[in-house]
Amino acid sequence: MPKETKEEVKEAQEELPTIEEHAQALGVPPWAFAGLKVYAGWAEGTRVSRAQFEKALKEFLQGPTHR
Repeated sequence: MPKETKEEVKEAQEELPTIEEHAQALGVPPWAFAGLKVYAGWAEGTRVSRAQFEKALKEFLQGPTHR
């Protein structure tokens, strides 16, 4: 299997939605989105898969202060 070129990797990353797009699509409240960015270490415009976003959101919302 040939390795992906840097251009192919960049194109694949550009196809992923931004964290802002995920937050809007899932109706994440602004306070939760702000905390999630800090928790996950994501900057504005970071592109991740929906599965990555949902996993990080679940971990954040069910963190040590969750009852």
